[in-house]
Amino acid sequence: MVGYGLFALDGYIEAAAKEAGLTVSPDPTPEKGTYFRSDHFPFAKEGIPAVYPSSGTDSVAHGKDWALAAREKFIAKKYHKPGDEFDPNWDLSGAIDDLRLLFKVGYRLAMESTFPNWKEGTEYRAKRDADLAAARR
Repeated sequence: MVGYGLFALDGYIEAAAKEAGLTVSPDPTPEKGTYFRSDHFPFAKEGIPAVYPSSGTDSVAHGKDWALAAREKFIAKKYHKPGDEFDPNWDLSGAIDDLRLLFKVGYRLAMESTFPNWKEGTEYRAKRDADLAAARR
């Protein structure tokens, strides 16, 4: 999960993953700044936590090394390039598991009266806290 460790949503995702027999791991290459280049980042700048799940870095069939190599190859050769399009040869069998997990997280959020905040010390928390305080006035 890109941005893992920044917000309380991590706990929601971890609980749903555990229930589904899945694991959650942080971005293996945070130094590349993927979170700050994502479509989710404008939300962060406004104080709104936004989950950025990815397909992960472990392959059930091939293992972690293979998954990391495949990810790096895609980023180097296709990501945001003309070849960055759907490939009918992709194995999307894990996508249903991921969608079920995200549905459970969304459902849990929909049933609550509060929304998780950023973790203490995160630079985006101050904006969210200020906005929430202003809304209460």
